[in-house]
Amino acid sequence: MEKMLDLWLDEKEKYGIAKMTHHVFGVSYHPLRRIGNGKYTVINQLWYTTYNGARQYFRQFTNNDFASGRMRKAGHGNIRMKNGRIRFPA
Repeated sequence: MEKMLDLWLDEKEKYGIAKMTHHVFGVSYHPLRRIGNGKYTVINQLWYTTYNGARQYFRQFTNNDFASGRMRKAGHGNIRMKNGRIRFPA
């Protein structure tokens, strides 16, 4: 189980980037997609070593995931991820 360190969400809170602990690199960044009310999942189990790498995923024209506007930091520290899914308290 990985520990979430930081979270950034787009303006519509449909997409985001999670900064998670990583056993080799120390931290990793994962692009997220909302799958339900307060539930997010990592897109295609992707991970990057930098925030900019994960942000670049949403700028590619070869996928259907486009973040809306600017990513803003959300205050959801100490939330754990299990089986590639994150659930935030309501």
